[in-house]
Amino acid sequence: MSRLLVFQRSRLLLLLSLPFFFATSCAEKPTVDSIANDYIMRWADFYPSRAYGEGVKSAAFHFEDFSKDRVINWVQLNKSLTDILPKILPELPLNQKIDARILLRQAIMEIETWEQDQTLRQQPQRYAEVISQSLTYILVRGLLTDQEKFDATLARMKGIQMLSQLGMQTLKEGRPERTRSAVRILKQAATFYEGNLLKISRNWVPDAEHASLEAAALKTAAIVREFAGHIENTILPNVSMSDSSGSEDYARKLAILTEGRLTPEQLAHMALTEIDLVRELMSAQVLKWWDASQGYSEKAVSDRELLDMALRTMEADRVDNSQDFLTLFTDLTAKAEQFVIKHNIAEVPKPTTLYTALSPAHFSGAAVGGVYSAGPFSPNSDTLFYLPFVSDASPRTQKEGFYRSFNNHFNMMITAHEMFPGHYLQAKVALGHASKIRTIFTDGSYVEGWGSFSEILMLDAGWAEDNTLTRLAHLRKRLENATRAYTSVMVHAEGWDKDKLLAFATTRGLLAPQFATNLWSRVIHTPHQLPTYFLGFHDFEELIRAEQVRLGDAFTIRGFVDGVLQAGAIPIDALGAVLQQDNKLN
Repeated sequence: MSRLLVFQRSRLLLLLSLPFFFATSCAEKPTVDSIANDYIMRWADFYPSRAYGEGVKSAAFHFEDFSKDRVINWVQLNKSLTDILPKILPELPLNQKIDARILLRQAIMEIETWEQDQTLRQQPQRYAEVISQSLTYILVRGLLTDQEKFDATLARMKGIQMLSQLGMQTLKEGRPERTRSAVRILKQAATFYEGNLLKISRNWVPDAEHASLEAAALKTAAIVREFAGHIENTILPNVSMSDSSGSEDYARKLAILTEGRLTPEQLAHMALTEIDLVRELMSAQVLKWWDASQGYSEKAVSDRELLDMALRTMEADRVDNSQDFLTLFTDLTAKAEQFVIKHNIAEVPKPTTLYTALSPAHFSGAAVGGVYSAGPFSPNSDTLFYLPFVSDASPRTQKEGFYRSFNNHFNMMITAHEMFPGHYLQAKVALGHASKIRTIFTDGSYVEGWGSFSEILMLDAGWAEDNTLTRLAHLRKRLENATRAYTSVMVHAEGWDKDKLLAFATTRGLLAPQFATNLWSRVIHTPHQLPTYFLGFHDFEELIRAEQVRLGDAFTIRGFVDGVLQAGAIPIDALGAVLQQDNKLN
């Protein structure tokens, strides 16, 4: 029996052996743990690429199968969850109640994805994202031998072909910006399969065996290109949907993600208030910079001209090529880790497990980069820190805009946000303390809020030696976060077009060139993810103030940070009760 057939048979046996919590009788009242464990197993089967990213090794040999019956069964499973959890949630103890809330929200969003959004029929970017990220973890993570990488890649090539064929049969609609993006990403993925993938995999197996992978990769690339052409020539010219999702859709999803606590109107008001506040803070910071750099001499320019001068000075402190960019972040990450340890800001688990690289060109997130953490099934695997990337062969103006935006002061904030004590540390600590539910289905406001809050934690502890321009970079990021939240509402609930968004972002929001260019795309692609930076930051600010009042002289930054990170990425409104409970236990 071939290795691939063995893997397929193992998958079938796994599915047949899964406990069905939906069939549990009333007399056998289900527990949150049993529901969660069953759900994760079903989720891993439905989303094998994500599951492998979380460390489920067997998932490497499978790929997403979104055929009709599987999608119907997956939706029914989530609907069953939305029936069971509300009945048991009120009487649960604190930690189980938190896990139940996370599961319930996850189930509602899955139903939203497959029924309301009609993903297979009108979401071309979803196909592109899954296809472009099919091999990301397989090629980088160290869970597989070379032979296993070969087998997994062959299996996924077949899955990509099937998904592309499904897309050509099923896809009928799309939103213009997302559809164009899908075409671009699919073409890049096809180029990768027929080019760099063959070079990377050359030494996995003997040449005679590698020939089968080469044939599969070339066939896959051809089918993916055909799919991209189908979208470009058949779907895109006839799309009738708007780039904006509309006020009703935006409000409904916002209500789901905030558990009914926030309307678009409230979010827009909060964000606009924040924009005005941060502009005032930036003006005050610029005066400090002027006094420090000019020796308290009287300024002969307006406040806005002085702000522009400070921002230009900040942007001038930068590298100008991809290798220096990578080296800079590697060095900053090491320094940030030692800073957190030296200043007793948080527990730092050892060993450090990080893989830092420029984003692959075929990767759908190449323009913005990101952190892809190890999962609970392989907690000691590397976290992938993919840096945003612009080719050294790009036009001079494009490179200049990129590196002005990612200047050295801004990059110090990015390092705190993404690495220490931000996303890397947040996920690493949670893997050692929190339930799987909390590390797989993370709360967006917690995740991005913690990253943003990490910046001010580091600055207040002395990171960047109180450099006025580095603190200005943090304020500019904070302003950007509020601008993202506000424009997200205005585009999707109020009908703003691209020109109106860019005019607001560059004048009122003071966005750097790279981020102004990317903002429209991000607002269109991830409208509800963008407000999480702003909302989460303020939730953490309120939480730390409440803890300082509650604990008085007993409050420590180390105690606060460890308590927050050990709880996992839960809804922030539940963290106060968790911290109080932990104090009682101690």
